[in-house]
Amino acid sequence: MPDLPTPHDAAEAALFSECWDAVLSYADLCTSGSTAANQLSTEAFALGMREARAAGANPGRGAGRRAPRLPMIPLLLTAVRTTAADWETGGQGHKLDPDLRLWLNSEKAERYTGPPLQRPLALRGLRDMQEHDADLLWLAEVEALPLSVVARRLGLDPATVSEELAQVRGLFRDRSHRNHLDTPMAAQCRSYARLLDAVTRSAGADTPEDLSRHLATCVQCAEAAACLRLHGGGLPAALAGGVIGWGGLAYLERRRRAAEVRLGAGRPEPVDALPPNPGAQKARVVRTSLLVTAVLVSLLALGVSMMPFGEGGMHDGTASPGDSADRQPVAADPGTTLPSASATPSSGSKAPPPAPPRARPPGRTQTPNPRARPPPPRRTTTNRPPARRPHAPPAPTRTPSSTSGPTASRPR
Repeated sequence: MPDLPTPHDAAEAALFSECWDAVLSYADLCTSGSTAANQLSTEAFALGMREARAAGANPGRGAGRRAPRLPMIPLLLTAVRTTAADWETGGQGHKLDPDLRLWLNSEKAERYTGPPLQRPLALRGLRDMQEHDADLLWLAEVEALPLSVVARRLGLDPATVSEELAQVRGLFRDRSHRNHLDTPMAAQCRSYARLLDAVTRSAGADTPEDLSRHLATCVQCAEAAACLRLHGGGLPAALAGGVIGWGGLAYLERRRRAAEVRLGAGRPEPVDALPPNPGAQKARVVRTSLLVTAVLVSLLALGVSMMPFGEGGMHDGTASPGDSADRQPVAADPGTTLPSASATPSSGSKAPPPAPPRARPPGRTQTPNPRARPPPPRRTTTNRPPARRPHAPPAPTRTPSSTSGPTASRPR
């Protein structure tokens, strides 16, 4: 197994690091294990770099023009396919994916290595473009890199890279249309060539029924329609399938996922961009109801905990006039009030009877205030019965007596 080529400078080292991940990703699709994938990617990378350096050293055409060549990443991916074909013919086909082995031994694989005019239209169109334009188209459409990253990698202005990409897409369409007209084809296919060009130019153009039936049965014209139709999102698949061949769609999906992970953009789509999901909406309503219920229960529990307790907690806010005069400052529960008594004395009584002692609610204790003077004891008046005088003995009654004593009564 050959070693990886040594980069000549820092720019080439950066190019190696950018291209190695793409080569390894496609080699993993083509093989049956990680060990075989590393071996295939290493051999293909060395082969592709030798071809790129040879093409750069020998332009092959006049000054200012270069020989038709794919950009770096598609060039290395085709080197993977070429190395896999060499493994199949060299007795190492058991290391490859079974489906790839079937494809390598079919007529489909011959189109990529046969006469140039018979090769896929996307492969020919990308190869005929300038290297700068081809790199921009491949990185944006197939590698699925954001335009800001593409602009930084290619040294473009981020403010104008979107316009340049639109122009490059138009150039690719023109190259594909010209190559389609140059391709040897049957008379029926050629009769639909101009109609196919007119239909694919506009997004709102309707495809005639006869052309639609022809595209369903003709692979060559269907590939041309995919390259000519720039709207609808079919251009990335046309490029990947036309340049790589086997596994193009799987590679396209892998590169999209790799770009999302590498840039930290693996987030779900906005809600407005997603199709309506009744199950998700129902679950969202249930979650909202549960949240509102929990908040209400919490507020209710908080209110109950702040309410005063005891028998006198709820009152009408009225008090007797005598309470303010008779009440002494005591430390009591803030939410407890004493029961009020009637404050209107009877008009018929001369003196109001003493107020009975107030009953203290059960379970309530009074904490004496050490600084407050104790109230003077109240004198209570007890109704005692009047004292009785001792009865004097009755006075003796004088009666006339026949005997006279020392003092005789005088006759009247």
